[in-house]
Amino acid sequence: MENASKIAIIGLGSQAKAWALNLRDSGLNVTIALREGSSSFAIADQLNLKALPIGEWLRDIPTIIVLTPDHEQKNIIEKNIAFFSNGTHFIFAHGWSYIRNFKDQYPQFNMAMLAPKAIASEVRFQYETKGKLGGAYSLEGCKDKDSSLNLVLHIAKAIGITAGPYESTFAEETKADLFSEQTILCSMLPYGALHSYKTLRKNGVSQEMAFMECWLEVKLIANALISLGPVEFFKLISPNALFGSTKASKVLFDKEYQAKLDSLFHDIDTGVFYEECEKANQQQLREEVLNLWQNEELQEVFERLKDELIP
Repeated sequence: MENASKIAIIGLGSQAKAWALNLRDSGLNVTIALREGSSSFAIADQLNLKALPIGEWLRDIPTIIVLTPDHEQKNIIEKNIAFFSNGTHFIFAHGWSYIRNFKDQYPQFNMAMLAPKAIASEVRFQYETKGKLGGAYSLEGCKDKDSSLNLVLHIAKAIGITAGPYESTFAEETKADLFSEQTILCSMLPYGALHSYKTLRKNGVSQEMAFMECWLEVKLIANALISLGPVEFFKLISPNALFGSTKASKVLFDKEYQAKLDSLFHDIDTGVFYEECEKANQQQLREEVLNLWQNEELQEVFERLKDELIP
């Protein structure tokens, strides 16, 4: 496939590393594009990946995959636009930048989305183990839909996507991704587990028991939910767990909880969240969150017990 004959990936974060290794191991010609002097050149060398400073060589690259953090992508495209040829296919792994910065701009380029639905380590693991991986795509910003679809499907297969990829839109993928992160994946799971752990500790339960019940078993339950589905899961759990989960669901997931979910979605849907996120000091926020967790007893117990309990 001509458009896949040469591929550049801008960035070398977690997702970029997984994509680059999978594409390379699938036999595609991949070059990492980095800013001059980037510390990631050493990482590329360790991974045996070809890397070059962003520059004129990109004019000869028909497909460029942008895998830097979302908030950096606008500046990267604008700053280096002279290095991109008309007709270049840009592929994003998330819809954020397109709907915020690129929709109806840069008509000289084709802009597509290919979003594997897994964290970076899982993208690599499923590829190496020939496992299963789902994904979504959109061709909204592409002129020749047929050739763009062939390109996206070719790359999807090369990075290990086995289910779909399912057609979506930049906006739909972004809303779903952000909402799931905010309401369950990166909030309810870690912070809910923390609150449960601290409640047990406050009531005299040992560190070890509280850790195993409220943190370690999250993975076991999640694995059962995913592999069995909800019906078989609720057939499987004990009578005590069934009664307790029903009682707790009525206590916790009330009308007020639903109103909070609706409020979070409203902020995403209306653009409020994007503005808040773009104004935030991301480095400071990450430091604050890491400091919070580093000072939690749960983190200390995790460090002490992980070698004994976690494969």
